[in-house]
Amino acid sequence: MRVVLRNNAIFVQGGSNTLEEPWMEEFFDHHIHNTLFLDNGVLVLNNDASSDTKEAFLDSLTDCYTQANDLASPFYRRSLKRCKTAAVRIEIPYKKAEKVDIELYAFGPNRVKFTFLTPNCWVMRYLKQQLSTLLLTSSSSTIYIDVSTPHAKARLEKTLNRREVLHYQINYQFDDKFMSRLYGNYRGFGYDRDTVDKMIRYHAIFEIPVGSSPDDLKKRYRQLAKRYHPDRVQTKGPEIVNKYTEKFKLLQEAYDALRAAS
Repeated sequence: MRVVLRNNAIFVQGGSNTLEEPWMEEFFDHHIHNTLFLDNGVLVLNNDASSDTKEAFLDSLTDCYTQANDLASPFYRRSLKRCKTAAVRIEIPYKKAEKVDIELYAFGPNRVKFTFLTPNCWVMRYLKQQLSTLLLTSSSSTIYIDVSTPHAKARLEKTLNRREVLHYQINYQFDDKFMSRLYGNYRGFGYDRDTVDKMIRYHAIFEIPVGSSPDDLKKRYRQLAKRYHPDRVQTKGPEIVNKYTEKFKLLQEAYDALRAAS
């Protein structure tokens, strides 16, 4: 483990088991609502209301770091406590993504259940944070959410569109009636798993809810196509041009598919 103070933030670079330390999990559970989940780690923003918990975390971090590296504890303890208002970023080294299988079930247009077929507390934390405003109840392996409004469905779709977090690959599974129960009269894509997956991804690209009108789709497409057209960055480096080109191609693919479905 390495601890670095940089740019008014505490960077913790550790192994894949760093997040599994009990004191680390307790810290994140307490700060779940001001935590950002990254592909290779987590970023915890400062929360003045949780200063006692932050100090306890910094004490545990100091003990772990100094013992592992045979360093003088008082010096690092004083240094870290001077940064008690700083953000904390935990970075996990690259590793092959582990797959986490989650089954989705729609009871109707208002309620959805997540069932973890592969137990994983960190993906569970991520989903509970992303869907916190929709959460009805949860257990160690299930989450129930309320999706009775268009805004709630849009939040669900945006969450489902992200498939990698903390080196975990999230694999959502649907039954063949998922879309018909959730969206009722929407018939654009059919209901097999691959087409449902594409539909959710395409709508998330445009940041509009499933079942939006053709006019709303067209308006949003024009906005994004103008923003990401490769001609806008022709004077930039090849990496930027390629990035915009790929984004523009993806927008065109999504637009053609959604327009045909509507």
